[in-house]
Amino acid sequence: IDYGAYTEELYEFATLQLGIAKPGEECFTLSEVSPDYGTEVAAYYWWVFPNLMLNYYPWGLSINIVRPIAKDMTKVSFITYVSDSSKLDKGAGSGLDRVEREDEAIVEMVQRGMQSSFYSRGRYSPKREKGVHHFHRLLTHFLNNE
Repeated sequence: IDYGAYTEELYEFATLQLGIAKPGEECFTLSEVSPDYGTEVAAYYWWVFPNLMLNYYPWGLSINIVRPIAKDMTKVSFITYVSDSSKLDKGAGSGLDRVEREDEAIVEMVQRGMQSSFYSRGRYSPKREKGVHHFHRLLTHFLNNE
């Protein structure tokens, strides 16, 4: 994925992250009626409030269900549906099991770092954290109004 071309679109109860393929990487074949026609889309990453992620790749779909267990513990369940196994090891989403384990390790390291006495929270990055900010706004809204 071309991280520099990565985009986030906010919706009322969802966020779409659009992963753009690097030149020559596997991508979707989009019809002319698609709003993304002409764009080399490697992956569509949907997050739906509060805890559902739908990751669409040219080979199929990975569903992630995020369940908070405690204030410092979360369980993520993964369900994968492959529609085109010939594309499974190409482009975005290839080696998905390994990538998910790497992501999990990164999240755990960040969580530990946030518990450090050296950590000082700051503003959200307007370029890279629009989705996180959107989630926190929705969470605050529902916790304060329910």
